[in-house]
Amino acid sequence: MINREQIEPSIGEDGSIIRELASPHNSALTRHSLAEIRHPPGTTSQEHYHTEAEETYLVLEGHGRVQVDGETHAIGPGDIVVIVPGQQHTVWQEGEGDLVLLVSCVPAYSVDEVVFTE
Repeated sequence: MINREQIEPSIGEDGSIIRELASPHNSALTRHSLAEIRHPPGTTSQEHYHTEAEETYLVLEGHGRVQVDGETHAIGPGDIVVIVPGQQHTVWQEGEGDLVLLVSCVPAYSVDEVVFTE
């Protein structure tokens, strides 16, 4: 059993606040990971792609935009973004409040399979 409040957040280079909720690093999972990523006002993730992982974003709070392979969409609560390996993507917060995403990766997130493009 893991409680979100017991997980120490880390700060990404882009200013996002990341909580690794369940992954091979903190649980018995071996094949996927689940994280909460909070983008405070004015933050933008670094454009990147994954060589192996499929990634899914569920927007929990706030508003922003996501760009996947050059196509940009407004996102808000309840929206789901599906990203397959090789698709370049970035997300940014817009408006008031944080943009909060629940992010799943299969296989589990590993910095070794992330390629930053900017």
